[in-house]
Amino acid sequence: MAGLLSALFWVPIAGAADPHCQEHPSDCIAVGEWQVSLGVGLGGRTNPLVGGDDIPILLLPQASYYGERFFFDTTTVGFTLLETPRQSLSLVSTLGLDHMYFNDLSLGNFVIEGAGGSYALSAAPSEQNVTDDMIVPEDNTNTPNTTDKDGPSEFFHKTVNATSERGDLVTLDNLSPRRMAVLGGLEYSVYYQNTGLSLQALSDLIAVHGGQEVRFGADHRFQQGQNEYTIAGGLVWQSDELVDYYYGLDAGEVEQAPELQYQADDSVTPYLRLDWRRPLSKRWTLQATLHQKWFGSAIKDSPLVDRSGSSTVFIGGIYHF
Repeated sequence: MAGLLSALFWVPIAGAADPHCQEHPSDCIAVGEWQVSLGVGLGGRTNPLVGGDDIPILLLPQASYYGERFFFDTTTVGFTLLETPRQSLSLVSTLGLDHMYFNDLSLGNFVIEGAGGSYALSAAPSEQNVTDDMIVPEDNTNTPNTTDKDGPSEFFHKTVNATSERGDLVTLDNLSPRRMAVLGGLEYSVYYQNTGLSLQALSDLIAVHGGQEVRFGADHRFQQGQNEYTIAGGLVWQSDELVDYYYGLDAGEVEQAPELQYQADDSVTPYLRLDWRRPLSKRWTLQATLHQKWFGSAIKDSPLVDRSGSSTVFIGGIYHF
């Protein structure tokens, strides 16, 4: 019943008879209930590709369901194999995010990376933050995706240029498609009250790049009055097959500038995420989020990349249905 891959912070999912849930009701999620919310606000993500436009984030729809074993969390499905009051082991399937920098409209327009490298926007404030006339349901959910590569709006990013020393250009039109990968594997989580750790070992399930990804995340939640804060951080290791698929350049892609050919190795990307949340009414929660990741050298050294990392900022309201 864990399925915490997509949660911003880790909470046990248990019934009312669970001793921890009786003592800390705000730490638990009800089993067998759908939770749906929509984030509306202003935000964006910097695009590290040479000439790549930044990625707008305006709408963040979310939906989740947790059963006794099976769980669905918008971009993630899973099945819990083992569980104790403080830890769990699950089979999970989720989505990769690196393709977003190369597409006009993608999953990256609708999600913010959460703990462990997974994708989440927010959770509703804990019950300790809610007054009698402000009952906001707990909501730990992710966001849906779209892979419409040829989105019609000029508002979305569309061109990527890599420049060699002699001025040659590699544009997005010259590149082979960078497709979204579906990743699957095992997730091990440990959680205690407002602090959690997660380790995920994932592989490409649909032969997009044939690579692997390991995500480690830790987060801690605390509150002051009506304000709730979350600090999350961790590391994401990606294999050379994965990194080379997205950030490498084959000979056929750089025929006019062969010196730009690049084969990438594996890479480790650390990240940090900060969240502030405050309930406004029975249905609305105000949230501000900052997410920063720093690319490993194998990504930074690519001729396609001219930034050492990527920053994401979002501020808006979350409506809980």
